[in-house]
Amino acid sequence: RIGERTTSSLVWFSSPRTAGQWLDYWLRQRLQWWRKFAIGPSNFSSSDFQDEEGRKGFNLCYGFPWGKETIETLINLGDTELLQMYPEDRSKLLGRDGRKNVIPHVLSVSGNLDRGTLAYLFDSLQLVENPLMKKKNSQRKVLKLHPCLAPIKVALDVGKGPTPELRQVCQGLFNELSENRISVWPGYLETMQISLEQLYAKYDEMSVLFTVLITDVTLESGVVQLRSRDTTMKEMMHISRLKDFLTKYVTSAKNI
Repeated sequence: RIGERTTSSLVWFSSPRTAGQWLDYWLRQRLQWWRKFAIGPSNFSSSDFQDEEGRKGFNLCYGFPWGKETIETLINLGDTELLQMYPEDRSKLLGRDGRKNVIPHVLSVSGNLDRGTLAYLFDSLQLVENPLMKKKNSQRKVLKLHPCLAPIKVALDVGKGPTPELRQVCQGLFNELSENRISVWPGYLETMQISLEQLYAKYDEMSVLFTVLITDVTLESGVVQLRSRDTTMKEMMHISRLKDFLTKYVTSAKNI
């Protein structure tokens, strides 16, 4: 529907004495989080503001081609919100700060997830030279989402060989990877025939990290072809190693 949006919200309660320090802390944490998964971290920035009631806050912004837009807002709401909710009995609001009883301050972190997603899509869309094209200035589109954000980690497809047997191998591999929480695109179920280069181009635009090609060689020796989205390099790997390789790859990306 027009006008609807998806938002995230975090509320943090703090003593009035340390509210400013906690606001600065959450500003650093949230800016670090957005930049962590970005190709161009400098496109994410922050700016401070004061609302009509004089309360201090920060906007986290992304620099789109048409200008900066806010993706998250952090603000110290003070104790106003709590006092409005419980105007008759303030004793319910009191918390300890050392030896004192104080009314906590409310720190609010609210995000526009739709705009944040759009920011990562703009950040990740790359135009890179296609070495396989003979024409000058030929480029291919690659959506280089961070491995943690890419919704599909691997695509399974079939190459040369008897189709029923190859699809059976793909289905078994699909089940194994899915059981280990590795998201898989079942390309082997597609009925429209396209070239391998068109296939790779499609998966690059879908931000699929790896493409696994099952061929007649797989039936003979258990070896598959693994192609990387980011490097376009192809390597041969035994099918029994795939699960551990993909698991370690995604896990190491989370620890960056």
